[in-house]
Amino acid sequence: MKKRFVIIFLIFCFVIAAFAGLNYSSRVNNFIFSKIVNPYDPLEIKTSQPIKIESSTNDVWEDPRGLFPIFAYNVPDVTNDLTASLKIIEKGGINIIVNGNMGWMPYPYKVKDAFDRMGESKLKWLAIIENECKDSFVYNNANNETNFDVKKYLYEFNQNYVYGWKVWDEPGGNRKLCTTLNLVPNDDNADINRLVKQIRSDSILNKKLDFINLFPTYWDGTPTAEDYEKYVDAFFASQEFKPRVLCFDHYPFLKTESGGFRNDYYLNLEIIRNKSLQYNVPFWMIVLSSGHWGYKNPTFEEISFQVYSALAYGAKGIGYYLYSKSWERVGYTSWILEDNVDKLNIADSLYGPLFVPVQKLNENIQTLGKILTNLKSVEVIHTSDYPNKQKEITQSLFKSNQSNSLIKQITNNEQSNTDPKLLIGVFEEMNNTTAGGKYLLIVNKDVGKGSNITFALNSPYEIFKFDKENGESTLIASSDKISLQISPGSGELLYIK
Repeated sequence: MKKRFVIIFLIFCFVIAAFAGLNYSSRVNNFIFSKIVNPYDPLEIKTSQPIKIESSTNDVWEDPRGLFPIFAYNVPDVTNDLTASLKIIEKGGINIIVNGNMGWMPYPYKVKDAFDRMGESKLKWLAIIENECKDSFVYNNANNETNFDVKKYLYEFNQNYVYGWKVWDEPGGNRKLCTTLNLVPNDDNADINRLVKQIRSDSILNKKLDFINLFPTYWDGTPTAEDYEKYVDAFFASQEFKPRVLCFDHYPFLKTESGGFRNDYYLNLEIIRNKSLQYNVPFWMIVLSSGHWGYKNPTFEEISFQVYSALAYGAKGIGYYLYSKSWERVGYTSWILEDNVDKLNIADSLYGPLFVPVQKLNENIQTLGKILTNLKSVEVIHTSDYPNKQKEITQSLFKSNQSNSLIKQITNNEQSNTDPKLLIGVFEEMNNTTAGGKYLLIVNKDVGKGSNITFALNSPYEIFKFDKENGESTLIASSDKISLQISPGSGELLYIK
């Protein structure tokens, strides 16, 4: 009897010690809680109820300022003047800031105070309302641990400069365990639905964006393309109000020792593009702009490559992760806003080597983005599976001399028998009921070398090129051929009439 008591006591002590040591970041927690205790399957479609589209003020989200959304994580960790930092971020071409490192009290009040002192500005704030703990949502407590009443917090952070609220990041792990022996797992999608309903059912709050960012394909919860499609479908099916934006992150540039460029990059874009069209929801993409952990410090050309690739697939918003110098203590090594993060009246070149080129990129994307926002993606074409033998894009590979294709042949002018390494997004006007022209966003996927190419078309057309500075189109040919030079990782927008 005594021996049995000792064994039971030791087991009890072990359990207490194990759970006392668990925290969100521990691998033990992730394994035990998500693999053993947690009954929720993020790929399971749990409801056949139709999405309440009619309950939404806006079926499709449109930027209320008439801008192309260019958003960034986050404000600098260390700054003597946060208002000055926000003005510098805006000067860099960012029009939405996500306070990724300031999601918990009392920091939101510091961001709020900085915006109060901004004065007239186009920069808006996507404020975080999600916390990483099941019983600590919304600035460390919404009076209960199940988020049934967060509206008073939302009203407190509902000024004109608030663009909306970041409700959740990467749902699907169902991974919250924040107190000792709290064995009640949560369902991320159900929690999102509970939060979003409070926003969308309110006549004032629903004028702003409820924002959720999904996992990429390389999340270990979706090992196949079919699994990832189920993941996106399960998220939509779980929501009583139709999501207004479909956003995801995908960071393809790994260090050499971590595997190099991811080979599921365009597969992820293709799945999201298809789901965006299926659900009639615009998609946004978050690109890698900061080296950390196994990710390399991206060059400007690598950042530009990600942005133009997303646009070619039909993205209606672009985000940068991370933009401002932050989290250096946990392994982040590069940023766009690198230096002098609170010195407003200095030369832009002193903010870091990437600041000015990305600033120019953002100006161009703002110009082209306003055109692309009103277009529908109808086709995506790759000249090859470059880079790194991209998975499952064979249906997008260019085939020459096809009678039903706009483009007959693509030639690399410098080496006629080599792949010009191109991605082409084909678009048409959204509500054009008559057969009209096509828009082509032609992207040079090579980040190390410019592209000098000629397109042979199946018949003569009037060919216009859009100026990335002012958005004006200029007739460049009335012919069945186009010759273009495209900088490394960049793109050009044409209209074929």
